[in-house]
Amino acid sequence: MKLLRYYTYALIAMLYIPIIVMILYSFDNSKYFGEWNGFTLRWYEQLLHDTQAWSALKNSMVVAVLSAVISTAIAIPAALMARDREKDIVSLMIYPPVIIPEITEAVALMLLLIYLGFPLGLVSVLIGHTAFNIAYAYIALSPVGGAGARLAVAARTLGADRFTAFLKVTIPVSMPGIIAALGLTFMMSFTDFIKTLFTKGPGFDTLPILVWNRARRPGLTPYTSQPAIAALATTLILISITIALAYTLYEVRRSEKQGEL
Repeated sequence: MKLLRYYTYALIAMLYIPIIVMILYSFDNSKYFGEWNGFTLRWYEQLLHDTQAWSALKNSMVVAVLSAVISTAIAIPAALMARDREKDIVSLMIYPPVIIPEITEAVALMLLLIYLGFPLGLVSVLIGHTAFNIAYAYIALSPVGGAGARLAVAARTLGADRFTAFLKVTIPVSMPGIIAALGLTFMMSFTDFIKTLFTKGPGFDTLPILVWNRARRPGLTPYTSQPAIAALATTLILISITIALAYTLYEVRRSEKQGEL
């Protein structure tokens, strides 16, 4: 048991120590890692005036929000069908994108868009993210979708019309899955790098792409110095953690209310 405990500690250290070091050096007054010259907020102050970073953040938010809403809206009907005989058919169509390597999907989508003459930019990135996120939205929705559909049938048996049963029965019952699908697909899209890289056009950057572009050419400008890149990456982590904590808090409060009932 001790060996397993030490293994767990080592694994946690491997995961979190690089992130902690990066966060610490985002407050370093030196331009290079490994030279601690005192605590400073200059890189975060510089980030406030970084118009390119703000533009990338806006692009990331727009794509992530639209992709989350669209993929969840598409996944809801699929999840409602995912019962009995239809479940195997729907799952057979939905799950392959989760298994296929992401870079393979990204290259295939890029070649298709180029073949069709589709302009690469915000819309092409949105298509790539949404096509990938539908499967994850379906996974989050399928456990509650079938129950919501069965209760909707019961409501219709008792006299409710189709729209009323969907609005007042299916949606409330499926709401935990809908919230989970929205949160999961938002985070998948907001932090996506591979699909964005292969489907974006010139001049369109998201935060992960901007971090990568600056990290591969460090030191050329004040914005590409190593602590500045660390500050940008730390901001990206902070946004992701905030969203994850907000969802966790929602789930905890919902569980507490259910326990009170």
